[in-house]
Amino acid sequence: MVDKPALRRLLGAFAGRRPALEAALRRQLRNSAVAADVMQESWLKLSGGTDATIENADAYVRRVVRNTATDHIRKERRRAAINAEVRDLLWPADDECSPERILMGRQALAAVAAALEQMPERSRIIFAMSRFEGKTHREIAERFGITEQAVFYHIRRVLEHLAVIRDDMLD
Repeated sequence: MVDKPALRRLLGAFAGRRPALEAALRRQLRNSAVAADVMQESWLKLSGGTDATIENADAYVRRVVRNTATDHIRKERRRAAINAEVRDLLWPADDECSPERILMGRQALAAVAAALEQMPERSRIIFAMSRFEGKTHREIAERFGITEQAVFYHIRRVLEHLAVIRDDMLD
């Protein structure tokens, strides 16, 4: 069971250091809104309590905020990698519009549409919400009542399927 006085001490340390922690996050993340989100997520982690005995509440709070920021950065890097894959898959660097290229593009689009139809409906909808409607993983997760990680894996599954189609077309 979580020790109530210890939890109050942790949350008090968080509240007391909040301005300095948020300022450090704004410098690190270069975005005030994201820094506020990371602070909120850190608060939620801390308010969930811990069974461990914490000697230095200030240091523990700083560590939780730092780890939450690191997790956020990693998640954004994964998202950027996926976005780059999609961009490369859908929009190659060469924009020459010859009749042959137009035909190849139409065939590729038909192959992508067919590949998407083969995917489970939920994965297709999640992929479309993410890539075409610009919804965040969090928004999609809330809509479907799943975790952000589950959203990531649905999108990843579709991208892997599309990558197979792309590789087949290149052969």
